[in-house]
Amino acid sequence: MKWSLFLANFLLSLSAFATLAIPKNLDSSDRQKITEILGFSSASKILGNPFSLGGYAGIEVGYSFEVIATTEVAQLGDGAERTAEVSFGQLTLGKGLYNNLDVYLQFTPFSQGLDITGYGGQVRWGFYQAEYLPAHLSLIAYANTMSFENVITTNTTGMDLVAGFSVEDVTLYTGIGMTRSIGTFLGGADGITDTTSTSQEDLTESHYLAGINIKLSKMFVALQLDRYSQATYSAKLGARF
Repeated sequence: MKWSLFLANFLLSLSAFATLAIPKNLDSSDRQKITEILGFSSASKILGNPFSLGGYAGIEVGYSFEVIATTEVAQLGDGAERTAEVSFGQLTLGKGLYNNLDVYLQFTPFSQGLDITGYGGQVRWGFYQAEYLPAHLSLIAYANTMSFENVITTNTTGMDLVAGFSVEDVTLYTGIGMTRSIGTFLGGADGITDTTSTSQEDLTESHYLAGINIKLSKMFVALQLDRYSQATYSAKLGARF
């Protein structure tokens, strides 16, 4: 219980959210770069044990903290105030549906004090469990929508193949997949594009991930690294019932 309280306070103390300054007059190459940075990096993440919740009775709740490096954003378009990184928290809820099939929903709380909001979900299917080893394989499909400063919206979808290996209360996992992100950029007088119209950029990239999940009674803490065009780091505190 003491570990759980410590980790909860730690994650909440990290939530020093910064406002992201987005430059104007973004051309197509600028918009593609921002889609790479914000769209892929904010995609839905496992951040937990990829092993199944164990049927209809299984439930997971958690709070995650994600960090996106945004140094390059300030160098695009007309330029803007440099922000090294932005961070945001997300609440998650997972529910076992049937056998090894689970569904997860997540959304950003509205009280974070910055203009980054979003919601999304995942479907996880644990299709293989080794008979003599604590190893398992899962397929994960995900989709989410994020809004940044009310001028950029990203719609991101993808699928990953994930392998996990558990030893007592520790699970290591890694995976590979493909992710697609569509960035929509506001145009017009108050917009950020180099045209008078709202523009979209549609990109697809490979996705690599690695993480660790540590069980603390019914609680757990997870740390994850995701690699698209850049690396993204995230952490989560949660509980499985």
